[in-house]
This record gives sequence, structure tokens and C-alpha cells, in this order.
Amino acid sequence: MIEEMNERDLCRVRLRFLDLIKSFFVEEPDAEKMSRWRGIFSALAREQVSPRFDKAVREISRALQEKSLKDLKSEYYHLFVDPCGGALVETTASYYRNGRSYSQALADIRGLMAEAGLCKEPVVTEPEDSLVVMLDTFASMVEEEQRDDGLPVRELQGRLLEEFLAPVAEKLAAVLHDNEYADFYSRCCQVLCCYLDLEKGLVAAETF
Repeated sequence: MIEEMNERDLCRVRLRFLDLIKSFFVEEPDAEKMSRWRGIFSALAREQVSPRFDKAVREISRALQEKSLKDLKSEYYHLFVDPCGGALVETTASYYRNGRSYSQALADIRGLMAEAGLCKEPVVTEPEDSLVVMLDTFASMVEEEQRDDGLPVRELQGRLLEEFLAPVAEKLAAVLHDNEYADFYSRCCQVLCCYLDLEKGLVAAETF
């Protein structure tokens, strides 16, 4: 499906997927967001993209039908907010690469962003190597691709994806899989990993 689109439509679809995935992690869900997720994944479950991606979509669509908003809010709180519950998970490249926050990975991400002419908005409190900010950075590079026919921005996309985004997603997926509080958000991370696999194919094709 994705491979058959023209370049402009493809960029638009990529941006929508990135925004959707970011919406899982950026803040606690509310009724409007949950309704949006249900509609999107119900529609996606009728599409065929790839076997692994399709399976992840079916599983999260099923979870969205079975769970209440209270369930999702509670899970989000335990995983991403509660500092005392012992289930809090890290979402930064620094933690998964260097074992602590604000380490060399953060400096590397900032350097990559500088090469792309990007910087974090002052109102954003998360560090540049957090999952949410990296997804934003990747989306900005996709937007730039529409204005620039050259290879540099695509090469930067590839570096961000292969060196930072995909490894963080894979390690976060493993952590959530083993976390007793993570059910819905483990499925969210599976969707993220499967989508990033699709992006790897696109970025690789675009750079040759």
C-alpha cells in the first residue's frame, strides 16, 4: 500500500503515522484521543501493509475495544508518571545506550539535529533524545524532504532511525513486555517498532 503512493502522498501518510504514534507517549490519554485511536485502528485493521504490522494493528485495535479510558489512564500513570510505584520506564536514548540520562547519546542527537538545522522548541521539557522529541525530529526531517530533493536530509533520517529511534523502540518494547503494568502500551510499542521497520525500508530505498 505505502510503496504504491506518489511521493507527496507518501510524506503525508508518514507524517500522520508519526503523529499517531507520538500521541501514545506524549501525554495521558483522554476520551477524545481514545475515540480517535479506536477509529484509526479499526480502519487500519482492514488494510494490509505487512504481516508483522498488520498483526500489531489487530492486537491494539482489539485492546482499544476491550479496555476503558480508566484502564489506559492508570497504565499510563504507572509507566510514565508515578515516581514511587517501581514501574516507571525510561524513554531516552541516553538511558538505553549509556545507562543514565543526559549522557553522550543526548550530545550526539543534538549534533544530528544541528546538521539538519533543527532545534527543540523552548516550551518542550523533554530532552532531545527522548522518544517523543525524536519522533518530532524525524517528522520535521520528513517535512523537509518535501522541500529538498537532495540526499542529505534522507541520510540524516536514516541515521536518526538506525542509530537512535529504532534501538530505543526495540529496547523499550522489551522493557514494556516484562512490565506487569504494561499491556496496552506494550502493544503501542509494538506498533511503533513495526512502523519503524517500514520506515527503514523507505529510507533505504530513497538513499539509493
